[in-house]
Amino acid sequence: MSEKLDRRKARTREQLRKALIEIMEEKGPDRVTVSDLTEKANINRSTFYLHYTDAVDLLSQVKGEVWEGLRSRMEKLNPYEYLSYAARSKPDPAMVNVIEYYAEHADFFRVILGPKGDPAFAVQIKEFLQTQHISKILDLRPDLAETIVPKDFMIAYFAASNLSILLHWIESGMQQSPSSIALMITHILGSAVRQLYGIEAGKV
Repeated sequence: MSEKLDRRKARTREQLRKALIEIMEEKGPDRVTVSDLTEKANINRSTFYLHYTDAVDLLSQVKGEVWEGLRSRMEKLNPYEYLSYAARSKPDPAMVNVIEYYAEHADFFRVILGPKGDPAFAVQIKEFLQTQHISKILDLRPDLAETIVPKDFMIAYFAASNLSILLHWIESGMQQSPSSIALMITHILGSAVRQLYGIEAGKV
């Protein structure tokens, strides 16, 4: 009986999650109501309140769950390995894993990062990339603090461009494989840090 209830609970939550994404795409995150959600998910209000306190609570939990999954994968990105794979023109497996996660949750990312989405979520991703990944690559050459393109500008550029590539890939139907996108990002970042900062694998 408990297993059956757990499956029912999971099914209801998934229905509400899908309804949330569809409504957000139509109205934006700030205008989603419980009535919208229950109508779209075809459940009654009492069932909704067994799972969430309101529409804001649902959105917060969904964003939190997706973010934790993404963060745990991005944490495994290693700047030293990244440059090594770039030098060999191969996709970094850790980056492939990140992009596969974007593909798995493509509907959510397409909406939350889109024109009617939540800008704060995009900022959260970019800030993590800036501090936990991209800045570590450029920190390999601390002597290059003063260059034609200051390091902080390059960090901001790389983080924003990586996210733009992923969003374009999702919005255009994900025709390329995650490995292809990972290789593309690896090439872009690897080439840029090599040409602008002289950073190469095995020479830091």
